[in-house]
Amino acid sequence: MQQIFLNCYCRSRSAGTTVITLPIFAIITMQTGCYPEKSRVTNQLLDTLCHNLRREVIHYFENIESTDTATVEELATHIARRVPEMDQEQVSLELTHNHLPKLESNGWVEYETRTQCVRYHGHDSAEELLAELAEMLSDQPYSAYSD
Repeated sequence: MQQIFLNCYCRSRSAGTTVITLPIFAIITMQTGCYPEKSRVTNQLLDTLCHNLRREVIHYFENIESTDTATVEELATHIARRVPEMDQEQVSLELTHNHLPKLESNGWVEYETRTQCVRYHGHDSAEELLAELAEMLSDQPYSAYSD
């Protein structure tokens, strides 16, 4: 059995882009009482990052696009190439009805439904929260299982 890891891309206005790789059980650990003073913000961050299409949107702006704006069509085209089980139309529908509104409500993007334009902001404390989570998990014994 293999340990599953999640690559979390986050951009801080002060520090630039950071990629932190966390074991997937980190979500369970964070929701069971670690850092209770930060639990609301951390839960919101992990909720944002828990779906692959939302991570793909973040990846697009952090690693592919040189500007902070894109259309839904541009995002869907790019993501459909990276997620072969979905076509561009499916990705577009998922983005417009589920994932862009979620990213907007959590402060990562501004999404203008009329123009289908997305402006990316990132998350100021994502890097700090994910680093704390990684540090906390590194203090706990865990092992990767292999077949």
